[in-house]
Amino acid sequence: MDELEAGGRVYLVYPVIEQSEQLPLLRAASAEFETISTRFGDYSCGLLHGRMKSDEKDESLRRFRSGETPILLSTQVIEIGVDVPDASMMVVMNAERFGIAQLHQLRGRVGRGERKSKCLLLASTASSLNRLKVLERSSDGFHLANMDLLLRGPGDLLGKKQSGHLPEFPVARLEIDGHILQDAHRAALKILGASHNLDKFPELKAELSMRQPLSLLGL
Repeated sequence: MDELEAGGRVYLVYPVIEQSEQLPLLRAASAEFETISTRFGDYSCGLLHGRMKSDEKDESLRRFRSGETPILLSTQVIEIGVDVPDASMMVVMNAERFGIAQLHQLRGRVGRGERKSKCLLLASTASSLNRLKVLERSSDGFHLANMDLLLRGPGDLLGKKQSGHLPEFPVARLEIDGHILQDAHRAALKILGASHNLDKFPELKAELSMRQPLSLLGL
């Protein structure tokens, strides 16, 4: 309330647009819009999410910038490219559902003007606190992206899973053995640079024949 009384703008960021039976515990932007509007009756609220039309998004941001709606309920659609100098506070709901790098991008939406700013991360699970505390210790985006990869895992390169460690890599982990992957990449380029015929490398040829074929795009 102090931020609003001082003329600031407040982002309320949600992991989903609407509640679902599959994820009933997640707080949703559309579902909480009426509740937040009632709770902060003296201040108008706006709504912004990816399902809105472009002109609706633009109008929602215009009203937020001007102060007509000093509270904006949004999804991660504001993560990149939104600049509101008077935005001085952000509250991220279910912060454990966001990646560290993503949260770093989100918190960059506040503190872009002269106002002192703050970003509050609300987590619904105690087990996620250690991961979120990484953000307290660093503002280096590259470092945070690496930590995100280390803590969450890269997911499936050829599947749909977006986090977790890869069981199909028996000799290395993508998130901590980058130097091994770089060595392997250089070796592969050396082999392919000499010839695309793998007859000189029968063991490699046999191994590749058992792997899922990949298509090289744009070459």
